[in-house]
Amino acid sequence: MKKLIYIGLWIVAFAGAIVTMSFASRSHAARKCGKLYVDISPPGNHFFIRPEDIRELLSAHAMMPEGKSISDIDVNGIEKLLLTHPAVESCDAFISIDGNVTVKIRQRNPVMRFMNYNGESYYMDDKGKLMPWSEEYTAPLILVSGYFGDGYAAMQHIDFSKISADSALKTPTVLDDAWQIVRKLEADSFLTAQITQVFISPDEGIQLIPRIGSQSIVIGDIRDLDDKLYRLRLFYREGLGKTGSWNDYSKIDLQYKNQIVCTKKNNDHGQ
Repeated sequence: MKKLIYIGLWIVAFAGAIVTMSFASRSHAARKCGKLYVDISPPGNHFFIRPEDIRELLSAHAMMPEGKSISDIDVNGIEKLLLTHPAVESCDAFISIDGNVTVKIRQRNPVMRFMNYNGESYYMDDKGKLMPWSEEYTAPLILVSGYFGDGYAAMQHIDFSKISADSALKTPTVLDDAWQIVRKLEADSFLTAQITQVFISPDEGIQLIPRIGSQSIVIGDIRDLDDKLYRLRLFYREGLGKTGSWNDYSKIDLQYKNQIVCTKKNNDHGQ
């Protein structure tokens, strides 16, 4: 008899808990959302997207949660919509117990800017994907410019991170080569501090433009890229002290194996 009473009490308690939870759930669903909180993580201190941009995008698609009943808020739909923004890498939306909605966004991280001979500008992020140009914000990145016509529309669906150095040589686009070069530069803090631009010349191919000095650094193409950058680093650290200063040269040519050919501004040559 005691056992039956004990079981009965447990059944009553369990049923009561279910009723209470059901009532609390209905009560919570009937509440209206008070505020929308937008948390954006901008890697590298780049600000391609602002909280007000998120609010405008949600409002334009009738998905602004503020003032809506909790039951009418589609957090999955909010996430899917925000992921369509070209500057958003990931998005997590959730409703808190107090009825507010929080959206956590991770912004994409650009590593280089392109400007082709048509004057079109766009970015490439650290995942090897292109990003469109932003009228709101210009990121201070390595600029890839010069004689190439690759446009954003034709290249935006390519994942350049999956293209190896060998396959890049077989692909007739500057973007492959730029990805290889900039990633190599980024991995070397010394060279990152020296190089500010990659220029594509119709005559000499790929050139690096230093932050200090007015000369061009010719690498031609990305064959033997590691060796070319090694020789450039060696020349920066050891060669300049013996041969002069950057202001003495108009061109540093790394295309010749095991050599660094320097052209002086007075047109004398040296190795």
